[in-house]
Amino acid sequence: MITGSDSVFVTCGPVSAAVGRFLTGWSARWPELRVSAGSDDDEEAFVPWASGALTLPELSGQVLVARDEEMVAGWDASGYVLDARQEGPFSLAYEPAGWASLNVMALEDPYIRTGFRYEPYEVELIGAGLQLITLVAPEDTVFRQAVVDGLLAEFGGFPQAGRRTV
Repeated sequence: MITGSDSVFVTCGPVSAAVGRFLTGWSARWPELRVSAGSDDDEEAFVPWASGALTLPELSGQVLVARDEEMVAGWDASGYVLDARQEGPFSLAYEPAGWASLNVMALEDPYIRTGFRYEPYEVELIGAGLQLITLVAPEDTVFRQAVVDGLLAEFGGFPQAGRRTV
């Protein structure tokens, strides 16, 4: 059952290592963290997360994340919804981008100038080894934002308050 919403991020560098660091950090919040890692068509069972105990796919894969066995059991029936604790399961999928550049709209001044009127304009993002990461999680909530902030921190991103929109 798909009931969550997607956020897509573009990054470069070793995605699996950053996802592993994120999961290790997230396990402090969820001590009974359960993870299933593999490709989209892989039906691996959920296992307890311990740093280094599970090899994440290097270039592309999908990681399903649940707080505990109870959340794993309810995922198929409920989908990406919040439970009584206002938390829910989420998934991370990553793969190489199919392009080496991308046109994006800079909604904020990329030069961080103050005192000038700014009109959004198109810029081109370029780079070798760009990767796409898709987060599927419950709809916009405090919990979802915590997942996004934790994930972006492992990729060298800004905390929510300092995030730049391009």
